[in-house]
Amino acid sequence: MRWSACWHLLVALATRGLSQPAPTLCNDEACRCDSFTRLICNCTADYDEVTLRPDGAYRVPSTATGIIIDGCARVHFLSDTVRGLVQLRSVEIRNVAHAVVDARALAWAPFAADSEMNPGIRILIHNSTVNEIASHAVQGRVNDVVISDSRIDNLKPFAFSSLTGVKNVELTNNVFGNIEIQAFKKFSTLNFVLKGGSIGFVPSRFLSDVEINNLFRMEGVTVDRLSSLSFLVSSPKRVLIESNLIDSVDGDAFRLTSRGPITFRNNTINALRKGAVFGFAVEADVVATLGRQELLLDNNTVTYLTPSSLLYNRTALTLRVDGLNINVTCDCELAERWRQVAKEQGGIISCWYALEGHYMSLPTYVDSRCGSFKQNFWIYVVVGLLMVAVAAAVAIFFIVKRDNEKKKKLQIVMPDGKTYRETEFHIVVERAELLTTDL
Repeated sequence: MRWSACWHLLVALATRGLSQPAPTLCNDEACRCDSFTRLICNCTADYDEVTLRPDGAYRVPSTATGIIIDGCARVHFLSDTVRGLVQLRSVEIRNVAHAVVDARALAWAPFAADSEMNPGIRILIHNSTVNEIASHAVQGRVNDVVISDSRIDNLKPFAFSSLTGVKNVELTNNVFGNIEIQAFKKFSTLNFVLKGGSIGFVPSRFLSDVEINNLFRMEGVTVDRLSSLSFLVSSPKRVLIESNLIDSVDGDAFRLTSRGPITFRNNTINALRKGAVFGFAVEADVVATLGRQELLLDNNTVTYLTPSSLLYNRTALTLRVDGLNINVTCDCELAERWRQVAKEQGGIISCWYALEGHYMSLPTYVDSRCGSFKQNFWIYVVVGLLMVAVAAAVAIFFIVKRDNEKKKKLQIVMPDGKTYRETEFHIVVERAELLTTDL
């Protein structure tokens, strides 16, 4: 009887457990699930933390089509959070003070075979601080990665890796702290845009084996240093690197093989190292079919560089320098170093002409200030002025001396027998008239 009673009790407890499944995040104080089965977490002061997990109590429901986290103090994505969510289409993190994404937390690959017909997920992070995106955190079928107006403190190796079906990676107005090598590794995307914001040190292989089929764009980014091989990229049809403020660009920073022209425009760079643009190239089949493509350097301002900074791949590219401002005071030695490049590119390489407070093209400066006579022009002017001054002084000396000698020789004898030496005298001419006796 005792064993029978225990057995019935266990069956009753099990039945009760089955009838009341563990709660999901839909039942969390900070979250809810809407009619579209989206998990929406809008944190409050009383409930300001959310942890997303794949199983157990307060897990993400398996039917979730979207995950939206907004206004939370702390958010933590645990490993494998989204792996089993077949219906998931988007993950959004907005206005979060501290977020952590563990390894494989956003790895989503529910389909056995990859196909262009299979859907993917969209990952959006906006106005948030992400303390860490761990290695292999984002993998699988991902359509878009959009991170904007956020701070990324730690981006680990392979954080975004082995992705399929990617259309856009957009990193806009973000502040990056520590970036480790190969943060973006081995995937193909239609567009990759890095715009605005700041990055301290861009390590080697920041983008590693990334195939971009349409547009690679880096615009308006403040960078301390681009190290060698920062960008290992292939196949973009358009390459635009413009309006960036970069302290140092190492040699071969861009190992980028394109399928079209490359534009490097309106950048302000402190130091452009030897071979900084040498890594730009063009796919061999494009060169064979369409010929060499153009590498355009347009209106860039650089302080420290040498002609070797502009070495380029002559097999695949033609170079057109349409405005290069060397932020160094003009002198004839500088002009001589750049003579050959200026000869090839025309009057568009300029130096800072301090006398007039603007940039002047090197050929114009050479014509007006260089050459044996022109270099010594002001010396000749000064020597000439000194000679004129000496001649004038000598002439004045002799004139004064002569006048003094004349004054010494001038003497006047008066009727009283006295002799006077005067420095000045006047001669008065008087006219005498005859007196008549007519009264």
